[in-house]
Amino acid sequence: MTESTERLTPQFSSQLAQTISVGNNRLFMAAVLLSIAPLWFGQNLPMVDMPQHAAQIAALREIWAGNAAFTQLFDVNWFTPYLLGYMLLYAGSTVLPVAVAAQLLVSLSLISIPLLTAALLRAAGADERWKWLAIPCAFGYAFYWGFLSFLVAVPFGLLFFIQAIRFAAAPSVRRGVWVAMASLALFFCHIIVLGFASMLALGYIAGAHYRDWKGLALRWLPYTAPLPLIAVWMFVTYTNEARVSSDPVVFGPVSFRLMQLLMQPAGQDSLALFTCVLVTGSVVLMPWLMGSKLNRQPQRWLPLLLGLAVFMTAPHYVFSTAYFYQRLGIFLVPLWLLLWDAPPAGTRRPDWLVMPLILLWMFLNTGRFAAFARETESFDRMVGHMEPGRRVAAMVYDKQSPLFALPVYLHFPAWYQAKRGGIVDFNFADFYSQMARYKRDAGPRIDEQVSWDPTAFDWEAHGGANYDYFLVKADADLGSYIFKQKLDAVELVARSDWWWLYRNKETARR
Repeated sequence: MTESTERLTPQFSSQLAQTISVGNNRLFMAAVLLSIAPLWFGQNLPMVDMPQHAAQIAALREIWAGNAAFTQLFDVNWFTPYLLGYMLLYAGSTVLPVAVAAQLLVSLSLISIPLLTAALLRAAGADERWKWLAIPCAFGYAFYWGFLSFLVAVPFGLLFFIQAIRFAAAPSVRRGVWVAMASLALFFCHIIVLGFASMLALGYIAGAHYRDWKGLALRWLPYTAPLPLIAVWMFVTYTNEARVSSDPVVFGPVSFRLMQLLMQPAGQDSLALFTCVLVTGSVVLMPWLMGSKLNRQPQRWLPLLLGLAVFMTAPHYVFSTAYFYQRLGIFLVPLWLLLWDAPPAGTRRPDWLVMPLILLWMFLNTGRFAAFARETESFDRMVGHMEPGRRVAAMVYDKQSPLFALPVYLHFPAWYQAKRGGIVDFNFADFYSQMARYKRDAGPRIDEQVSWDPTAFDWEAHGGANYDYFLVKADADLGSYIFKQKLDAVELVARSDWWWLYRNKETARR
């Protein structure tokens, strides 16, 4: 080895160590961007409810364009706490196809979660290295179920919590007014995120100022601003929506909660059990193994304890909203990372080990999403057989994909409404929280029960004569089981793999 090489080697080693360090923000940003690359392999995201949200945007565009087929059936509901997600998606759809706008909006939301986790750790003085561990948790229950409004609101909830930490440390009238206004704005992002983020903020403030009751009350005061608005919305909804007032509250088994708690840090869904345990175990243990120290301040612990308490005790179904507590798991990893302080200088261990873990997780996601894009090509071919602007009954009998655990095809036919116009039922316009709502006199149509079990379809009760097409997904021809005595009223006009397209003979003659 030459003398010059000996002189360069330590410098090179130092530069290499800095480059592959978890403290390299450029490398972190590259990893965050790579994490959402699988979303762009195709235009049909494996998110259960996403087609319905895209269909909402298509309906709004037709309503505001004055299309009589839509104005006769739908009203626009502006007083909804899920407004922001729809307005952002609508804005994107004015310059991009709605499917591409959905990909962009979801991508921005997923990118924001680890970036804001990093900001949260900085604001609290925690060990910022572990922001890497927040990358997989963004792909959680809310993502795979396609809870668009919730997913869009999560970054705003994290930002709200960050500002609460700053407000707790240096309160002022100006910051208090900002908190009050942000609370009101967060209501129109998502009411669940508003409630949960406010609880985290109040917990942090209580932990930091529990000895100063007057200061605690003053710091809590701005968070009461949205309470009148929430009360009015809940009263109006409970009074006017029969389903809300009659639906039960369902909690579900504790064993299922524990399973969700195990899966959430790894990004949920059908990752191999080994990978799920590996990622979750790393999120829980890696800060300790790499020398980080648990902080003992109550304000750093209370938000996590409150979050876990809600996750373990809140209902599964309440106020006609399903998967209530499951979606909150997306906050638990950032709250866990909030507990850890950086070790003393010079005692750090090989924290770069988090990077191959994240790369392994990305590799598995990339394979699944790419395969799903190929799998859904048969649906795109089927849509090509359908005339635009028609009314379609969705009959998804086989809802699963071998690539994902959740029923990703449950609402898939609604992509027809988003991409080709027309109306697809079952439709989220039957839900009180949506912007485009079916009018009370809109007539019989496919309901939620049929969306889960197409064999429950009844031609008269579900308005079979109103539909131009019936789009069935099944491994075999189930026409006789679905249409029963009205089988002669339809004809099979196309098939693409497991998609079967029937046409209503009567409407075809009109």
